[in-house]
Amino acid sequence: EASVNLDAKLVVYGKVYGWAGTDHLRRDLGIALLWGTPIALSFGVIASISIAMIQMFIGAVSAWFGGKVDSLMQRITEVFMVLPFLPILIMISTFYKFNIWVLLIVVIALSVFGGSVKNYRAMFLQIKEFPYIEAARAYGSSNLRILTHYLIPKVLPTIIPSIVLSVADFVFLEAALAILGLGDPLAPTWGKIINDAYSNGALYKGLYYWVLEPSIMLAVTSLSFAMLGFALDKIFNPKLREI
Repeated sequence: EASVNLDAKLVVYGKVYGWAGTDHLRRDLGIALLWGTPIALSFGVIASISIAMIQMFIGAVSAWFGGKVDSLMQRITEVFMVLPFLPILIMISTFYKFNIWVLLIVVIALSVFGGSVKNYRAMFLQIKEFPYIEAARAYGSSNLRILTHYLIPKVLPTIIPSIVLSVADFVFLEAALAILGLGDPLAPTWGKIINDAYSNGALYKGLYYWVLEPSIMLAVTSLSFAMLGFALDKIFNPKLREI
């Protein structure tokens, strides 16, 4: 209505008010940044852990059973390794507008047969020949018990650093899709904030904070998980331990 007063009450500097500034609708960006934090971290952590665990299980099954099972899984893995992950994800996101959690499932589904399956398979082929595995088979342990109690726990500690390091990759992946306009239009993610800034000419209008704040959040998140991952790698990788 014409009588409604839209003037900002807490003007700090120029067109910015509030502790983090506002968007084109005068909504506080601080709220969007705070709401976007658990969404970004949840997306990255769930994707990283889920993909690593599924890939490790596939590698364990492939190494343990061998034969036709191994050949089938390795051929599927090689097909997925050849397919371009990001273009396929962009194409799917263009035709189907998913919410962020359906998008997470799609990302996991496209990643479970990644190249790490072959690395895990190589590890399990070595562990498979250990004496305690032969002892477990001699005592009549089932295949499932050997996989879940003897094979996978032996490798699990070594993949923790890679899980932590890959969290930032999936956080950036979700942000990249949102920046391209292919993410969840209703979720207040960091990438969506940057997309809104681009769509409304934030840099042209001199509203640099609109782009810088979510970009800084992405950079800090990436550096945090990178430093944590490298620190854990020194703990769990004997070759990197400092004497």
